[in-house]
Amino acid sequence: MSRPRHLVHESGDRDPRLEKLGISAKIITMAVEAGEAEARQCTDNDPVMARGFVRYFRTVRVLREGTAPLGWSKDNPRNLARTLSPDRKVAIVTALGDERTGDPNAQPSTKYHKGPMMLQAVGENNQLELFTLPDQDLQDEHATATWILLYHISADELRYELSLPVATTGGRLSGWQERILFTSMPREPQSHLNMPPDEFPPDIDILVARR
Repeated sequence: MSRPRHLVHESGDRDPRLEKLGISAKIITMAVEAGEAEARQCTDNDPVMARGFVRYFRTVRVLREGTAPLGWSKDNPRNLARTLSPDRKVAIVTALGDERTGDPNAQPSTKYHKGPMMLQAVGENNQLELFTLPDQDLQDEHATATWILLYHISADELRYELSLPVATTGGRLSGWQERILFTSMPREPQSHLNMPPDEFPPDIDILVARR
């Protein structure tokens, strides 16, 4: 029997699934809200990439601050900012998603290509027999499952989810074993600012060649 694919958790079964991962919906939402608040401080006098960078930085920071009292830690292999569960079985990485993010009937992808460390993590996810059902744990006690806090910003709302990638297309994360969806967050329009309709994400997962 093949294992089920693309499990989607919403409303009633979302919080129990997050609890199994050792995190709460409140912590995830606080991180996303903090990133939104920081990005909204930017104006058209900032560099065009400013909103993407500051949103990413603050989201990661508040996620780490919120999980630290629960025993979570952090590391940055090749500048890939991971937030790690106490047993290191779960890592969370933040990324900008496309317009299908948060849609239970669609397969989202990251909006931009990811670096070698993130693609390697997806490959490792795909090799693991992990989290097939909400009551199952990683079979390999030394394995780490890398989940993505994926968010998409539109004119009037911010959609986000915590999802487990297992496939890529053209360097983008595009296939998911599990998705935990959150209620979209309304956004106030910023039409008075001459800002671009979308924002460039910082893909800080960079392979640096030795000289």
